[in-house]
Formats: sequence, C-alpha cells, structure tokens
Amino acid sequence: FSMKNFSFDEAMCFAYGSTMLTGGSSIGIMDNREYYVPKSGYVVGGIVPEKSCDMDNESAFKHTYNRFFYQAELALERESAVVIGTWVEDGKIVFDLCNVLDDMKGALELAAKRGERAIFDLENEREISVNTGA
Repeated sequence: FSMKNFSFDEAMCFAYGSTMLTGGSSIGIMDNREYYVPKSGYVVGGIVPEKSCDMDNESAFKHTYNRFFYQAELALERESAVVIGTWVEDGKIVFDLCNVLDDMKGALELAAKRGERAIFDLENEREISVNTGA
C-alpha cells in the first residue's frame, strides 16, 4: 500500500513496529521519495552489505535506519525504487538494501550473483533458498 504521505520518521516507526511485532518489514522508496509497502514480487538483498543491531536498542535502530536511507538515496540515482528490508535473526534486527523483482528466476539469479543466501517471496511471505529454489 502507498505511504506517500508518510514522513521519514513515520516510515521508520512503521519499520520498527513491524519488525518487532511480526519479525520483519519491507519499506519501499521510489525515486520521487515516496514510501510504499510492496506486497508482491521477490525481494533480493545485497545492494550494500547487511548491518544489524540489538533488538532492544532503539537508538541503534534509528542510526542504522538512517544509514540505510542514505544508501537508498544513493541507489535511487540508478534505480527507480529500492526497499529497506529488516528481519529478526539471533536476537538482532538485520537491515538490507534490496530490489524487488517480478519473476522468481530473475530474483534467484540476481541473489546468486550478489552472494545472497535467500530471496523473500512477498505474496506468500516466505524465504526461498538461492541454492535449492525452495
């Protein structure tokens, strides 16, 4: 859904709340700086290296989100949209800057090229292993 009227802080709070309550979030940023939540397609991380912070450290979340937003702005010079993805792993919140592709085959190929372990199927809300495709 569109979040075009969201401010930077509102989008960051949505990402934090979604991550803490449901285990992850995907916040899309278009080249016109409007936010959206992608609901279909395959998320491929690895535009920049992942970073993580402790789940109970709100200031570290804000700092890391700010860093990834800056990286997103740089990526938007050559992309029409990017996604800041977050998820919980081993007691930490992991951040990744991602693309969303429409086809699974292309997403798996890009993920393999970037050295990613998996892609995320937004519509079915499941991780797909790059090695097995399942």
